[in-house]
Amino acid sequence: MGSENGTIHTILNRRSIRAYKKEQISNDELETILLAGSAAPSGMNGQSAYAYVIQSEEFMNELVTSVEKATGIERNPFYDAPTVVIVFADSSKFSPVEDASLAIENMMLAAYSLGIGSCWIYAVKQFFATEEGKIFKKKLGIPDNQMIIGSVALGYADGKQPSVKAKEHKFYKKF
Repeated sequence: MGSENGTIHTILNRRSIRAYKKEQISNDELETILLAGSAAPSGMNGQSAYAYVIQSEEFMNELVTSVEKATGIERNPFYDAPTVVIVFADSSKFSPVEDASLAIENMMLAAYSLGIGSCWIYAVKQFFATEEGKIFKKKLGIPDNQMIIGSVALGYADGKQPSVKAKEHKFYKKF
């Protein structure tokens, strides 16, 4: 169903990737993914979502170590992805959580359409709630009025894409 439509195919087939090759995605691919995120709808056109890209080894190592410590996760919480996009939103806007969540979804769909794996990483919320997380936020120059929403691991999948699993419940009910 919908396989002849590229957009529907992307929506129905994108899956979270949890193993990445070390190879960095290209700048053109990253810019396209970020452009898709910025094109997401936002409540009352508030455009509250902001993306912060981590690719440097220094920042990535600090982020990975800090998130592991904050969450108790004993492996790289970003699954060794070479790029992590951390998404914050301006808390003074009408719908910051929804705006940033839509931006994250747009980025993951764009990544899939470009042959790039992605996974929403929620563990950053725990990290940015810690004192160490607040220091890291300042180090990145993120304003105090921006709240953490989540992050997206991006990279070329190392292995096969997970298969589509059957839903445990019916998503909708018609009246």
